[in-house]
Amino acid sequence: MKKRSPLIRRKNVKKEAKRRRFRFLGRAVLGLALAGAMIWGGRMALMRFDFFALRKIEILGAPQSLSQAEILKRSQVTLGTNLFKIPVAQVQGRLLLHPYFKSVSVQRRLPHSLVIDIRERLPAFVMNASDRLFYVDADGEIFKDISDSDDSRDLVVLSGFDEDQILLEASTTRKRIADAALLQKLFRETDFGAAMGLSEIQYEKNIGFTLYPEKKKYSIKMGLKDFPEKLKKFQEIWEKIEKSNSRISSIDLNYPGKVLMTL
Repeated sequence: MKKRSPLIRRKNVKKEAKRRRFRFLGRAVLGLALAGAMIWGGRMALMRFDFFALRKIEILGAPQSLSQAEILKRSQVTLGTNLFKIPVAQVQGRLLLHPYFKSVSVQRRLPHSLVIDIRERLPAFVMNASDRLFYVDADGEIFKDISDSDDSRDLVVLSGFDEDQILLEASTTRKRIADAALLQKLFRETDFGAAMGLSEIQYEKNIGFTLYPEKKKYSIKMGLKDFPEKLKKFQEIWEKIEKSNSRISSIDLNYPGKVLMTL
């Protein structure tokens, strides 16, 4: 018998290996195609079952800016619709158009429910910037221009920022607004804060924050840091100021160990 050369044997082995790979790839492609067809067919079948008709829409997150009826109207989802026919991504997109909604999750809950989970941003201030009025939240995000709207202005005014700062120093501006929100919160938690109220927080780049109490004629300079310590310092002198007949125009809490008052 004539023997084959090692070179011919190697070529035959390579050809056989190649044929096996092609057969494997062919089976894999066919299997994926069948699986896709089964999934598509199964989904089409599910979309025809009345068993999956929507009976309940659950709204989570306790949103305050819109009523449940208004949210349902915006979602454009109606009871009785097959759950698998509801385009959840489109529903989510429609709801996210509302400026108060920071995030929206829409999920099917088989067999009969749709769950809409809303995380809302609420205004902490009315920001006055370059003669425009904006709502800003406690995270420092400017989310609605209310200059030409009927939205309430019954909030603490945050002033001292302009459009250049907002656009060119966005991250710093956002941090400063969040600092102002923290300062407002700490102020309101004090006895004197509850008694005096707060009308405005003014920001100056090189000075920091100045508070303007609603029921007093003087201002309180707070700087940019150490707010709890400074408010505690003011607490210690507040009763003396209340009993004093002096006409104070400003109180500066930025000097360690002392309080400067301007008459």
